[in-house]
Amino acid sequence: MTKKMKKETSQTLIGLMGTIGSGKTTASNYIVKRYKFKRIIMGNLVRAKARKMGLETTRENLLKVQKYYREKYGQEYFIHLALEKTKKWKRALIDGVRVPADAIEIKKAKGKIILIDARPKLRFERLKRRKRKGYSKTFEEFKREEKLERKFINFNVTLKYVDYRIENNTTKEKFYQNIDKLMKKLNIKE
Repeated sequence: MTKKMKKETSQTLIGLMGTIGSGKTTASNYIVKRYKFKRIIMGNLVRAKARKMGLETTRENLLKVQKYYREKYGQEYFIHLALEKTKKWKRALIDGVRVPADAIEIKKAKGKIILIDARPKLRFERLKRRKRKGYSKTFEEFKREEKLERKFINFNVTLKYVDYRIENNTTKEKFYQNIDKLMKKLNIKE
């Protein structure tokens, strides 16, 4: 295979992870629109399974559904579904990397892991503005729930696989500039 042929058939794969309320979805939307990535959202895979089981898609139920499928079919269950759906895409974005198995499988597929993060108080304020069902009412409750969820999904271990980190503590424009800088560093053009 010539270099030119190899370049045409290779895939650019990004696994996007983020703390709750960090702006991961904003980053994901931006990358899809500006850099022409196709995307699969891991949470949508879990929500589909929850609905199939007749469950309301609350955070608590989604964690239970993840646990059920990962215990029954292996930790890689959801990431394998995602990778299968994206394997023919030239530019693939997997939004919602959470557990170590997700990150490991993306690394095996030669992908890069990007973490989106922001200060906890700012993330809590963003969640309050969203007014989504099932989110914390107080900052103390938010911190407690996040700590439990991080432990449940082994988030701190997943963090070890992160290749790049983007902080989202200021304006949306600055956030987009930081994403653009990273895309340039990764040699990904519009």
